[in-house]
Amino acid sequence: MKTESATQEDSIAASETEGAAALTELEAHVLAQIAVHQPISAYDVMKALARSPVSSLSGSTGAIYPIVKRLRDRGLVEATPVKDSPRRAEVLSATRTGRAAAARWVGRVSDADLLPHDPLRSKILFFALLTKPEQMRFLLEASRALEDKLEQIESFARAHEGLNVELATAGAVVGIKARHRWLSDVMLEISQS
Repeated sequence: MKTESATQEDSIAASETEGAAALTELEAHVLAQIAVHQPISAYDVMKALARSPVSSLSGSTGAIYPIVKRLRDRGLVEATPVKDSPRRAEVLSATRTGRAAAARWVGRVSDADLLPHDPLRSKILFFALLTKPEQMRFLLEASRALEDKLEQIESFARAHEGLNVELATAGAVVGIKARHRWLSDVMLEISQS
């Protein structure tokens, strides 16, 4: 027979699991941003994502405010009014359940982490739709864009200090350089075919 304390712990664990169920990558990222930098405004979360060189992290108003609302509705985030704010501003903090959900997201390795969707790979699968000159034009354009993205990432790293930023940026740099080498190999293969 369970004690009252064990039953309460089971109830809290079930609540935490329900609150964190099916977070999208962007929702989990926003929740983790709030948990690490709390108290933080939704506007500051939006600005942080907008500064990121990662194109899949939308920092738009149309993305962030609905996510914050969903996180609040699910009990993962709570808002506190800013005293004497003329615009009724609020700052956000992760609830206990929200912090646990963010920690689970950070601490879990998923299949999507190992081989995320890559539009360049996908497009090359369908190169039969392009002529050889069109394929080469695309590969040159993609190669130049990767060089520009590498500069953007390195600039971002210089502007944002901290060990975790440095470690994450190093991973992005390695990934961009590897993709650039891969595109060079694809260009060579196509030019010789």
